[in-house]
Amino acid sequence: MYAAALVLAGCLLLVATALPAWLAHVDWPRRSPALALVLWQALGLAAGLLSLALLTTLALAPLGDTDLDALGHLGGARWPTVAFLVLAAAVLLRLLTVLVASTARTLKARHENRVLVDLVASRNLLLRGASVVDHDVPLAYCLPGLRPRLVLSRGTVELLTSSELQAVVAHEQAHLAQRHDLVVLPFVALQATFPAVPAVATAQAEVALLVELMADDAAAHGHDRTQLARALWKIGTGGAPLGALGLAGDDVLLRARRLLEPPARLGLPARAGVTLLALVVAASPLSALVVPVLV
Repeated sequence: MYAAALVLAGCLLLVATALPAWLAHVDWPRRSPALALVLWQALGLAAGLLSLALLTTLALAPLGDTDLDALGHLGGARWPTVAFLVLAAAVLLRLLTVLVASTARTLKARHENRVLVDLVASRNLLLRGASVVDHDVPLAYCLPGLRPRLVLSRGTVELLTSSELQAVVAHEQAHLAQRHDLVVLPFVALQATFPAVPAVATAQAEVALLVELMADDAAAHGHDRTQLARALWKIGTGGAPLGALGLAGDDVLLRARRLLEPPARLGLPARAGVTLLALVVAASPLSALVVPVLV
């Protein structure tokens, strides 16, 4: 069991420090954002499960050579076992409560914004499915959910050309169709749970960028890349309300340059390698069960 704890600690160190640092500094995620997103999700899932598995293994290690042996002697557990089990329960409870609270806060903000948009916005027959609010500041964002909304400000409509507006609408529709809100939300909750961990902040920022790149790619399939790049440049770093997914952001220059000079996609061997890495990372918590049996 102590060997399993050592392996788990090594895996946790790897997925919580080395791999996030590597993934944030290589350039291939810009070439295949969907694949990079899968790897980030595997890292987030593995980090949470490895933390719980490590604490549970440390708690059970003094009681037996395997989990089954240890569970059979749980009645005679001493204070270290109880302390580690309590800590594992506290970490799990923290993860769940923050996720629930973050989800509730986001849903509430979306509902309030949706009600406000329905009250003050008008429809534009030339912009399919978009609501236009009377606001001078250029804004473009969507409110995901069962009753989604795609919102543009009057400043955006007046600033952009018809082709640019259509590209912006396609970008926001990609966010809604691919449910990027469900991808981003767990990482927001993870950062709220571990605000002092640099890798967690890095993961949230990278995931937010990757979903924007995926929406850019989806919009570029049916619209001119140059038009979307111009729209990004004109709108700049305009924000979006809590719970919404906007067009602009802090990485506008990177995204516009990527649209104008599309990078080549990863080759098949590289994609297979990243997929295998994601599978290995996601399965790493199982070492808590496998290692004691092998030893």
